[in-house]
Amino acid sequence: MPMKNPLRSRVVILSLVAFTAILVLSIGPWWKDLMGSVTSQPPNVTAIYLGVSPPAGEWQFVVGDRLLSDCSVAYVYNFTPTGVLTIYEIDEGTLRALGFEANTTRCTDNLEYGYVAVNISQKIDSLSIVVWTSKSSSNGQDVYFVELGSWRFVNGSYIGYIAPPMDKNYMLLNLNAVKRMVNETGIHYINRR
Repeated sequence: MPMKNPLRSRVVILSLVAFTAILVLSIGPWWKDLMGSVTSQPPNVTAIYLGVSPPAGEWQFVVGDRLLSDCSVAYVYNFTPTGVLTIYEIDEGTLRALGFEANTTRCTDNLEYGYVAVNISQKIDSLSIVVWTSKSSSNGQDVYFVELGSWRFVNGSYIGYIAPPMDKNYMLLNLNAVKRMVNETGIHYINRR
């Protein structure tokens, strides 16, 4: 029986190790492209409702409270992936300054009971719904907002209302900043029926 050459088996093993190393090093830079990226899209608002009557249909988050100014006729909103939905109620004067038609309303600038309902594209751990209401300024270039408060949800359950700090419950925005918000999410009219 002939003897095996010990160098021959070592050459085969070294050849396999070298081939594997070359293969790994050559594929490494393109690994992400070959496998594709597995990044999920951030959560997004898929539907929103603001009105005086309870919303119809299925909603993930619903708040009923004194959160509507009787002078508000429309709203814009901003949503951050960290779970903060900010709603800016807009009065008739601001709506006209933005270039939209508005029915003349008689209002007393009182808060009335209303509903906010929101659907988000994916499950989120927490959501804060912050509501601001506007008062159009006399110069037509700025919009004065007053924060009504925020309503908080954790793991889909309503936690409660958080009042705004008295020294930080107002802001003055240039009309162009409000126009940018309108361009991002559109103008939405408050359901008064």
